[in-house]
Amino acid sequence: MTGQLGDGAAIAAATGINTVTDLRAMDIALGGQGAPIVPIGEKILLGDHDLFLNLGGIANLSFNDPDKYIAFDVCPANRVLNLLAGEAGKAYDEGGMMAASGKVDNELLQRLNALDYYGQGYPKSLANDFGTDVVYPVVQAARLNIADALRTYVEHIAVQVRNAAEQLITLSAATEFKLLATGGGALNNFMVQRLQELLQPLNITMVIPGEDLIQYKEAVIMGLIGVLRWREESNVLASVTGASRNSIGGAVWIGQEA
Repeated sequence: MTGQLGDGAAIAAATGINTVTDLRAMDIALGGQGAPIVPIGEKILLGDHDLFLNLGGIANLSFNDPDKYIAFDVCPANRVLNLLAGEAGKAYDEGGMMAASGKVDNELLQRLNALDYYGQGYPKSLANDFGTDVVYPVVQAARLNIADALRTYVEHIAVQVRNAAEQLITLSAATEFKLLATGGGALNNFMVQRLQELLQPLNITMVIPGEDLIQYKEAVIMGLIGVLRWREESNVLASVTGASRNSIGGAVWIGQEA
């Protein structure tokens, strides 16, 4: 099942604006994960890149393969980093400065990398509670100082993104790749540095766009998905979610009488 905050009918009634909601429900009815759904917008709007990395609460990775578009959630990212920064009274680790001052705890890193999710094949997706209820307690149990915990978790993210990217590019005959990184984590200079260091041996060049695209790529694409629904065009890719076919997802609520 899938749930959405807010009620489309109430929004349409109050605003008089046609409203599209429940974008994942059709895909789930067709046997898909309902996520990720952003790759359709990456394919349409940003198709000159080979890979797309979103570093939000969860890190997810897309591969723009000519034959089959593939995407999946990689690991919890900012959700866990922000919980750790909160222990120091901060909303987040600005620029990754606290993480940069710490050192990797190899025992914790190995324990994180051994979690069952990372051994599963795609399609696969994560809810935020995997980060809050599974991963964060593992980090807390290590009883590290905050800087070392942040440093270790940044390394975990970088390793898992590297592993996922390596898995995907083996499907291609190309030898060089361009990766577009967005989401709040793309403003974490230290995490970006570690990702670049781990991805460079794979001949993957990491591109950091302007802040507008970093912050608002997913919002823009969600708007595009709504437009595609209104035009009755496919807006969810089955190759990404594992559904039986591409679908036109979303319920439409008409805001004004015809």
